[in-house]
Parts: sequence; C-alpha cells; structure tokens
Amino acid sequence: MGIDCERLGKESFMQYLISYDISNTKVRNKVVKYLESFCHRIQYNVFLCTHTYIRIDSVIRKLEILTRNDVNKKLLIISISDTVKTPIWCYKELPLKEESILVV
Repeated sequence: MGIDCERLGKESFMQYLISYDISNTKVRNKVVKYLESFCHRIQYNVFLCTHTYIRIDSVIRKLEILTRNDVNKKLLIISISDTVKTPIWCYKELPLKEESILVV
C-alpha cells in the first residue's frame, strides 16, 4: 500500500527522515509510539514520514515535549523533499566542519 506521488503533486507531498538517539527507555518508548502512529520505521532509530498533511513544526514541538526529561537526547529531522524551505532541523547545533560530517 503506497502513496501515489504523481497524483498528489510535488507541491503537497513532503518527506522527512526523523532520527533520534535517546538513552532514557521510557522517553524513547514514547517517541517511538508517537512516530509509529504516522511514520514508517526504516531503521532502529530512523523513521520515514511521507504525508501530504504533515506539519513538521507540530512534530518538532511534540518531540521536544516528549523528550524534555532526557538531557542527552539527540533529535534530527531531514527533509528529503525539494520544496521545503528549511531542509534540516536538529535539536543541537550540527557540526559544520567538513571533516566532522560523514555522508555515505
């Protein structure tokens, strides 16, 4: 059961990768339950969100609320749609030095 991307049109179709590193099991389970309600799990801690109705600012707010008790959390949201204005959101600053980033 897939989504018909051509029927939806490029303007309304958004895709995001959401990744997390959460050490607190209770907090992590809440995040997983939330993400599984509207995303597809593609790795242990990586979800693919493919929707026409997704409001990423609402997702960010909800993730921040769910993870507020984990001081060591790492959250990363990357747009894989070419129509978005802000392609990457990260809870903390991303390393901007070229040698610190590995792309495979």
